[in-house]
Amino acid sequence: MLDWIFEGIATWVASVMTQIMDAISGVFIGALGTDMTAMEEYFPFAVSAYTIIQYTAWALLFLVAVWQIFRAFSGPLAETENPLTILVRGAIFGFLIAYAKPIFSLALDIARAPYTALMDSTLDPGDFTFAGIEQALSSGLTTLVSVSTVVGLILLIILMIALAWNYFKLLLETVERYVLVGVLCYTSPLAYAMGVSKATSRVFQSWCRMVGSQLLLLVLNVWFLRAFNSSVGQFIANGGALTNGQGNVFLWLFCALALLKIAQKCDSYLAALGLSVAQTGSSSCWHGRGCRRGRNPVRLYEPLQA
Repeated sequence: MLDWIFEGIATWVASVMTQIMDAISGVFIGALGTDMTAMEEYFPFAVSAYTIIQYTAWALLFLVAVWQIFRAFSGPLAETENPLTILVRGAIFGFLIAYAKPIFSLALDIARAPYTALMDSTLDPGDFTFAGIEQALSSGLTTLVSVSTVVGLILLIILMIALAWNYFKLLLETVERYVLVGVLCYTSPLAYAMGVSKATSRVFQSWCRMVGSQLLLLVLNVWFLRAFNSSVGQFIANGGALTNGQGNVFLWLFCALALLKIAQKCDSYLAALGLSVAQTGSSSCWHGRGCRRGRNPVRLYEPLQA
């Protein structure tokens, strides 16, 4: 009686999980590409407020330029730039503010080539559905857990929930990273306003590095999701077996979960390499010695101590 109850629960949980995963699989990476279509249609205020952001950027550029020119008249102790240099840089970046969104669109076009190539690459062993995981896990657990069928059914429920939960978390990270690229696009005039002076140019340089890093992360989202999908198809085809005769259902499952967790923390890994990636979601930070979460700022690099 107990085995029958657990079997019904396990079958229901597995079927619900696989149906949900099949329903949302491929929807996100197809709709959230390297264009601002979803951002503009889901958040129309960002489009209508873009002109306000531009005027705000021009005003900010004017204030920074006036302040730096005012400091130049205070004498050599101020260590400021040449006023003529400030005027030239102000004219250049004022022009860039006017064409901030087209310039950002050019960067998106550059990222579209690898994004589209990863999307169009064929999967081996081809099309699949997540529904096959249920039967593959059930058969694999039956051969590995022969002492008690209840133990196998409990393991099936735990493993399916863990797999589906981490898959949903990765999809949420993918959406957050896309929305962040949209925010960088429609607030880009403010970044150009910081390039008028050497004192504020570091803000503009950091923004440029963040844009490049986020576009790289946008492309890596497709790589991770398609790698996981191909892993599911391969597992359903051979049951997790390897060509060397090793491998089983548990090895494949832990490898798949590890891939999903690495994909969620990819922004933290890129930040540790020195790229200016904004960490979203539950990505873990890289703490130095003496750094407490929520109190001290994170230091990616620490000087060597003798």
